[in-house]
Amino acid sequence: MRLWVFSDLHLTDSTSSLYQAFLRVLHEPTTSHDCVVFSGDIFDLLVGDSSYFHEKYRDFFLAVERLASLGVKLHYIEGNHDFHLQKHFPDAFHFHAESVVITDLTSDPPKKIYIAHGDLVDQSDVAYLRMRKFLRGKSIEVLSYLIPGRVIEKIGGAFSRPLSRKSGDLPEYWPKERLDHLRSIYHRFAKAKHEEGYDFVVLGHCHDLDQVEPYYFNMGYPPVHRQYLFYHNGFKRLSFER
Repeated sequence: MRLWVFSDLHLTDSTSSLYQAFLRVLHEPTTSHDCVVFSGDIFDLLVGDSSYFHEKYRDFFLAVERLASLGVKLHYIEGNHDFHLQKHFPDAFHFHAESVVITDLTSDPPKKIYIAHGDLVDQSDVAYLRMRKFLRGKSIEVLSYLIPGRVIEKIGGAFSRPLSRKSGDLPEYWPKERLDHLRSIYHRFAKAKHEEGYDFVVLGHCHDLDQVEPYYFNMGYPPVHRQYLFYHNGFKRLSFER
């Protein structure tokens, strides 16, 4: 089995080098034995079923329609920047609010892979959890299909930090005590999942390019780190610019 995992690309511009590189990688899966997981925050803002977003990222939607036609297994774990998306995508897509488990049956013994966006890892962040529940609710879903996409984008932009600020505030630049605290939360979560029987645990959201061999991988922040995860008899990080 071959598996591609993408997370936290925070795409905003269809002409950016990252977007174009991402589209090129999406041409690599070709068969029903391949699997692609979009693990949240692929876009810095994609909410609802607006034709505005569909046109803005037209090449992406054409790419996933092609993958669906080839029988590639497709999963989308909604993040905190992209949700209420089901109507955007082909029926072949499987949507997940929190996580997905992928099983590699070609391995002996089979390998179980737990993949989540990662925004539910820190259960002490009560304010975020409440906001997440509100935004994922039915009332916001209905509004997201009624409000024009350009308006949604402006509203989201007013509340979202610019990518330049996100790039300058990556965990790798934090004081050691703060970074250690973040990693302790994610490491404990990943270790618990590993002890439950998952061979690999893949998380994102916190933008920390981190891993604990051989089982835990965090996706980091592709606008800076320029990487994604590829699995074939084990995980490895690949560059978008190879």
